[in-house]
Amino acid sequence: MARKRKGDSSCVNNPKRQRLSKAPLKFHSQRQRWVQLLRSQNYQALITEVLKKELPKYAGSNILPTLLSSTVRESINILASASSVFTAAVNGTLAQRIHTDPQLQHQNLIIQERANIQPSIYIHLLVNSQGTSPTPNQYSVIRETILQYLSSGSQYHDLAHQIDNITPPSISPFLSYSGHRKYLWTSHRSPQHTETISRFCDGIARRVSETALRRRNLPMEFPPTECGYSVNSPLRLAQHRNRQSSNYVMNLVEDACGYLHQIGKLSHRFSMHPFIIYLIFRPEQAAIAEIFCSGLLQVWTEGEA
Repeated sequence: MARKRKGDSSCVNNPKRQRLSKAPLKFHSQRQRWVQLLRSQNYQALITEVLKKELPKYAGSNILPTLLSSTVRESINILASASSVFTAAVNGTLAQRIHTDPQLQHQNLIIQERANIQPSIYIHLLVNSQGTSPTPNQYSVIRETILQYLSSGSQYHDLAHQIDNITPPSISPFLSYSGHRKYLWTSHRSPQHTETISRFCDGIARRVSETALRRRNLPMEFPPTECGYSVNSPLRLAQHRNRQSSNYVMNLVEDACGYLHQIGKLSHRFSMHPFIIYLIFRPEQAAIAEIFCSGLLQVWTEGEA
């Protein structure tokens, strides 16, 4: 029987280390691992890890196949048929490389053209005009501004009015000073919108807190991302640009960034840059592709705590 040398330690005999070994990876470390798994074509491990995090969000939903094996099989097909645009999105380099890489530009153009007649998965990346992400500290400033926007305090009416008028439709000073908030309103101030945006801000705080202090003034390696599915993504992206049936959380983020740049608190203006990353070949791929891509790209969803 093998003997444990003096000073050796194992997870089995050390409960503290056992607990640490089971701790979930932080946002950045998890994504870096997934990048490596994709690069090495270790699809099974990658899919297992992504689905383990994503599927609980859809418990009780009927949008996915009953058999897990069907979901895994479709996920393998997605990875095996993915383009360089998809890979660059996972790597966190898409928004920057699209300015300088002719091959990536060509592939991106092909996907955009085919997406006019083929369902697809699209994303928005929060970056500046050069494709650079905000730093964690800048992301914290954005978060704080959004929390002030959520407040009903009179000291934030002017801030809310300016944010709500970054993009059309405009909001009158009277409405703003009466407590109206464009991104919180349906027919009235929506508790659901308020709660969703608050949870989104909690997600920002977690991501920033997981970042080492020495890296908080460096652009985030993986840009904040929104993901969606459409039967015609070019048309859908145009609707997003015009704020038609679009994601109110990300619209608020973008307008908060515009406001902060306007008043000089952000040196660059960050906005949501659109890309189409995957073409759907079969109808049964649609829901799985959106869920899997959202998980792989670490997109925040309303179902998250």
